[in-house]
Amino acid sequence: MALAHGIGGRSDLPVPLWLALYTGAAAVLIAFFVVSVLRPKPRPAGREVPLPLLLRRIADARSTRALLRACGLIAFGALLAAAWFGADDSSRNPAPAWFYVWFWVGLIPASLVFGPFWRLVNPMRPLAAIARRCLPRTLRRDLPSDEAGYLVAVAGMVVFLWLELAFPHPDSPRAVAVFATIYAVTHTIGGALFGPRWFARADTFEVYSGLIAALSPLGRSAGGRLVLRSPLAGLRDGRAGPGHTALALVVLGGTMFDGLSRLSPWSDLTRVIGQPATSVLATATLLVVLALNFRAYRDAIRTTGAHLRPDISTVDDEFTYPLVPIMVGYSVAHYFSFAVFEGQRGWLLATDPFGRGWDLLGVGGAAVDYTVLAPSVIAVVQVGAIVLGHVAGVVSAHDRALRVVRAGELRVGQYPMLTLMVVYTGIGIVLVSAG
Repeated sequence: MALAHGIGGRSDLPVPLWLALYTGAAAVLIAFFVVSVLRPKPRPAGREVPLPLLLRRIADARSTRALLRACGLIAFGALLAAAWFGADDSSRNPAPAWFYVWFWVGLIPASLVFGPFWRLVNPMRPLAAIARRCLPRTLRRDLPSDEAGYLVAVAGMVVFLWLELAFPHPDSPRAVAVFATIYAVTHTIGGALFGPRWFARADTFEVYSGLIAALSPLGRSAGGRLVLRSPLAGLRDGRAGPGHTALALVVLGGTMFDGLSRLSPWSDLTRVIGQPATSVLATATLLVVLALNFRAYRDAIRTTGAHLRPDISTVDDEFTYPLVPIMVGYSVAHYFSFAVFEGQRGWLLATDPFGRGWDLLGVGGAAVDYTVLAPSVIAVVQVGAIVLGHVAGVVSAHDRALRVVRAGELRVGQYPMLTLMVVYTGIGIVLVSAG
């Protein structure tokens, strides 16, 4: 079972690659033209519809939060138990599928629908709260700075992507166990020392889930009420810090490397050099891709800086939220069929999580149904996710530009980010169509 990557690429697009590329780039450019011509002024604040009072009370009740985190603790405990004590073979142990599919990929739809989902179920929060109560007050600390917390979150994402994409045996249940254990210990200690603020800044998956939640129709009003809103409202109104920008760029770079490593030349090369050289090469290449992605974004921001209004000093993190739909589009394109197929495997293996011959779910003997998705459906979802993500990114970037770019240079001031988005579109479509 190849859990080292997402779904990688497909070479069976229902349309020629050149047509997919032209269509994707044209969609981004047309979206830019439409929003530039038809919306030259900032949009008014979107309408927010409060949820019914009963739903708001249920959602905000302490018992609801306690129940969600209890479920998170149970699920995390099951993952650790299977990863440490089940068979050390991903074909017989459900832990890798639970971890890479149900958790990592599942965070995307969960955060799109429910908002910052991992914050709601994070099992480390109650563990840290208990540990903090046991700590003497003299040992409790304030988080030195937001930047220090975000540095931990970004580092955690780099380590996770390295495990998934460059480690020789990412689907090893014991590798999953080691990562999950280190994650749990790190954030339980961090939360105990620095309090709940630690998780909002330093927990990799809370920051990641929170970014995706900007696209959720569920949000909070200025008064804290749970409301329904336009999905793009979160992109327009969100405020990002350096850690959000870095994390989004790391995830984008990781999915780019994922696609790159599925190309035939890469497969041919790694087959020749073998291990451990392949792991060293993958690590170095991943870091290079991440560095190039950071450089491309920085150059686009620097060029945009020449067109800022006099009262705007920097826009380093102003265009972070326009990256979110692009990041989500890339992830959906890479992981869609992977989630459908390997998600089934996680369910089938859950019937005997410790390799004892059990059949807890009554599915013994069943197999993954690879016919549930046609190749054409996979390809359409891949290209569609990338194109829609970039169109949403263009609309969001335009909203941001209206606030920071000089009125007389509004269009030319958006060209650097537009160029970057067109390049992202092309790279994404090429990588998911090759393999």
